[in-house]
Amino acid sequence: MYKRYHLETSPAPLSSTEMGKFVIRRNDNCFNCGRCLKNCIYEVHQRDERDRRKMAEPVSHRCKNCFACIQHCPQQALEMVRNEEYESLGNAYWTPQHILTIWNEAEEGRIPVYGAGYRGRFKGSGFDAIWTDMSEIVRPTRDGIHGREYIATAVDLGRKLPLLSDFERLDDPHFLEIPVPMLFEANPEGRTAKNIIRAVVQAAGQVGTLAYLGPDDYFDELEPYLPSIAFRFGLDQMAGMDSVPWPDVGLIEFILPEEFSFLEVERILFRLRGLNPRMLLSLRVPNHDLSDSLFDLIKSSSVDMLNLRADSRGRCSEGELFIGDSIRKLHLSLIKRHVRDTITLLGQGGMAAAEHVPKAIICGVDAVVLDVSLWVAAGCRVCATCRIDGCPARMTSLEPDLVVRRIINLTCSWRDQLLEVLSAMGIRDVRRLRGEVGRAMFYEDIERESFNFIFEPKPLFR
Repeated sequence: MYKRYHLETSPAPLSSTEMGKFVIRRNDNCFNCGRCLKNCIYEVHQRDERDRRKMAEPVSHRCKNCFACIQHCPQQALEMVRNEEYESLGNAYWTPQHILTIWNEAEEGRIPVYGAGYRGRFKGSGFDAIWTDMSEIVRPTRDGIHGREYIATAVDLGRKLPLLSDFERLDDPHFLEIPVPMLFEANPEGRTAKNIIRAVVQAAGQVGTLAYLGPDDYFDELEPYLPSIAFRFGLDQMAGMDSVPWPDVGLIEFILPEEFSFLEVERILFRLRGLNPRMLLSLRVPNHDLSDSLFDLIKSSSVDMLNLRADSRGRCSEGELFIGDSIRKLHLSLIKRHVRDTITLLGQGGMAAAEHVPKAIICGVDAVVLDVSLWVAAGCRVCATCRIDGCPARMTSLEPDLVVRRIINLTCSWRDQLLEVLSAMGIRDVRRLRGEVGRAMFYEDIERESFNFIFEPKPLFR
């Protein structure tokens, strides 16, 4: 019987992430009337267990900044001040707001509540320069996560047949359907926390997706989860390829050096096809500028997927081009070469919020690879210098099962927010969102269309 895809969530609190944007202070003029308790629905204010006549100290990390307690306090005994610990989180890209939001999503698995609302910028750099088109008038039955109509979030990984008439080749292509357009990166920063790596791989298996892993990060405890692992190799690592259990591996990705031999790469790919004909083969590319040799690999059916890899802040290897812009250029380049519909395109790097998933798909990818966001879900604070041994979040001592629950909660929350975007656009299948730039507004395009006629240079003589 047909069953809708559903992720089971469960509360997964973590003491190191009990932090709020503000700290609520109770002053001495409080006469313990309890009006703050009655007006707060987030249990920030409670009676003191030792003396029920008194109010306990506010639990600041539960506060959603609705200001209800402050507004209704007859003595004006409550104040909200900035939390210095919160403001020290992350960096210019992984902002404290991004980190705190991921923590809340990972704890409950729900769409986050912002209380007083979003008061930040409506335009910024990167993905903040893209506005999704939410103006579609939709039926109540397609009302996001609460609707009765099913909105599909599954995507296909692998090579598709160029023509439906190629019946003789129906058994040749191998593609894998994953229920969410999100893959995982088990060890994005080259750390050695085996508990987190195991948790990411295990969570990928429960979600139904794949987790990227380098051969040096593989250990025996991961063997039960091999169907959920996608191995990533450099060409120089292929000498030890016999040590990996190839029959159970569904996806292998290669990192190409700046200079490589087309014949050598094709020989390696051909050898892997012989070891496992159903295996998906992917290439990691650092930017949108593909050489003719790479297009030859795509056209020869040697490669099933491309993974456009940026750094953790979404910057590609050449210059300061953001991953969203690089995705758009590569997507259009594949279209011009008439190979876009035959290959899967992934994007990795800079996915710091749920909204970045649909925005990256609009730019042209089929799915995204989550990396740093998974470690943030486990409590990572994105410190300027990572100290895995002296980690303030104690990452190496976390129980894998707790991290699994938090990653699943994060995935569920991001999928629900993707459903809300698709619903507001009137789209019932996330595959239809790929490359739909008409369903979004790009700030630089609007600025050019609005003001170029004013500022463009005029000819001196007509």
